[in-house]
Amino acid sequence: MPAIDLGIPHRLGRSLAVAAAVSMLLATIAGAQSLPRVEGALTMEEAVDLAREKSLRVKAASADARAMDSMRKEALAPFWPQLSANGYFNDQRMAPNVFNSAGNTMARNYQVFNADQTRDANLTAMYSLFAGGRDYYGYQAAARRAEAGREMRRGAEVDVAMQARLDYIATLREAENVRVTGDLLRDVEERLRLTREMFEAGRVPRYYLLRDEAERANALQMDAMARSRAEQALIAFKTTLGIDLSSPITLADPLQYTPATVSVEDGIRQAGETHPDLRAAVKQREAAQAEVRAAYGNYFPQVSLSYMYDGQWSKNRNEASMTADGYSVGVVVTLPLFDGFLRENAVNTAKARLDRSAQAEGLARQQIAKEVNQAALMLTAAEKSVEASRKGLEQAGEDFRVVKERFASGRGIQLEILDAQVSLTRARFNSVSALAEYNGALAMWLRATGRVR
Repeated sequence: MPAIDLGIPHRLGRSLAVAAAVSMLLATIAGAQSLPRVEGALTMEEAVDLAREKSLRVKAASADARAMDSMRKEALAPFWPQLSANGYFNDQRMAPNVFNSAGNTMARNYQVFNADQTRDANLTAMYSLFAGGRDYYGYQAAARRAEAGREMRRGAEVDVAMQARLDYIATLREAENVRVTGDLLRDVEERLRLTREMFEAGRVPRYYLLRDEAERANALQMDAMARSRAEQALIAFKTTLGIDLSSPITLADPLQYTPATVSVEDGIRQAGETHPDLRAAVKQREAAQAEVRAAYGNYFPQVSLSYMYDGQWSKNRNEASMTADGYSVGVVVTLPLFDGFLRENAVNTAKARLDRSAQAEGLARQQIAKEVNQAALMLTAAEKSVEASRKGLEQAGEDFRVVKERFASGRGIQLEILDAQVSLTRARFNSVSALAEYNGALAMWLRATGRVR
């Protein structure tokens, strides 16, 4: 097949291609959301506030809440008069014909034209006097769903606040673990230096030197892994906050034990009053109840008031043209008799949705009670773990001190130091882990009771 020449020079075509590629790239960059950059030290409460403000999950929930509130305002439309202005330009050779206004407004206009040519302009107004409760209960359902949307937004804030706390604690824990491995590495390197001097002086066998070198390699590996986990935890924390991952932030709060007293009964009672998940489920159930009542409105008479002002010009072949104008006012009453069981099935559908909403509310209550009990149990266990790890750390530290003194005086062996150091390092890791678990349990307790702080 011969090539087709479009008449575009090669250089111009290449320039157009480059311009198109640049335009697509700029459109992609403009479409992508840029994350805010934050600098400086953050306390845990400041991190929670920042997450509530910047988190994309909270922003998405806010958009859903606004959409539901707009739907509530849409449900107010039947309570206002409906107006439409209509114009007809008609040319026909068969009469009469029926025309109606375009669009989906409730104030629809219908015209019957008998003349060959017709020009018509009119204003039509309609107002619903009684709709069997469909409009009222439809608005009540939309209002309850709007309230549920606001509760779901608050629920997103509670979830994000808990996750921000957990990630803050995880970052602190990994930073403490880096400190532990760093201290271990420095201690092993110092012992290796002393062992090398003693070996060169002929005071210890080569086995001691080889063993300390192996311990140093192990400590280096532990320190590298700890630093990697700390960087990963910091990235996860920044992601939860919804900020730029390159933001140079530091954590101002230490990982510490703050005694707290909790009560399962008080927690369940408070959660029942304020937990956004439960409040949203209640609003959804109330909305479903209103929808059932709205569905029954289709069995009642429908009453509307209508008004139309019309001006018309018409002309038949071989006849003079005619003009007319005037108005009409009327009340329309409609009693539905049979619609192919549409109303019956609409009621059954609404009742099924109500049943589902009621079951969802019960499930939310069960889930909240479960989370409150679990958080209380975790908090109690974590409190005991903190106390146990604190005593273990004190004992391991004292044992390591005694063994070092024995070895320095020539009454101990290297294996005793290695065992004592392993025990001390494990005790420090256990202490950090216990503190992190305790603070994490506190964060989960706040989430279980439906609180941000």
